[in-house]
Amino acid sequence: MLDLGARKTAPAARFSCVSAVSEHRQLLGFRSPQAGESAPGATNEAASASHPEERPRRGLASLLPTLDRAAREERAEEKERRREADSLEAAMLAFYETPAGKARLAYRRGHRLFQYELEIGELPPTIVPGPAGSPARLTTDPVDILNSVTVEGWKLVTGKFIQSELRGGAVGVYLFKRSQKRRLAMNEPWRAPRASS
Repeated sequence: MLDLGARKTAPAARFSCVSAVSEHRQLLGFRSPQAGESAPGATNEAASASHPEERPRRGLASLLPTLDRAAREERAEEKERRREADSLEAAMLAFYETPAGKARLAYRRGHRLFQYELEIGELPPTIVPGPAGSPARLTTDPVDILNSVTVEGWKLVTGKFIQSELRGGAVGVYLFKRSQKRRLAMNEPWRAPRASS
């Protein structure tokens, strides 16, 4: 019977010799340090202290070229322009979720009727466009909100109130008919400065 506990075997080596290790390193793209160089990861304080511009850069920054001041300023300006464009787009999308914005879209699409439901309880501040050349306004007044729909080219045909427990109280349901003579030139509220209500 074999006594397995008595025999101690050396763990199997991954590489049979040092030359195999260096061949694998070369295949993987690692290079051995040459005479006078330090190994990767090793610090050579004397070399880095005498030539600070030759210090190895680490991380993603090592892949990016160094930028001069003009290029950095241009990048900062481009970043700011992108931020402003994103902010402008977000404001435009927010407007098209308001009653006036939805009415404007419906008119442009050629719809003959427009229906809107307005929760009368607590209205959140809603942006309403002003006439061209004047500022947009934030309001919580339901009459201002309905007027902002009519100036987009709609005539109020009927309105009624429905009590809804699910929606937190009274809901006004308004039906508008397309009316070209009521359409006024209104500003784009995402571009116009806002006036207080």
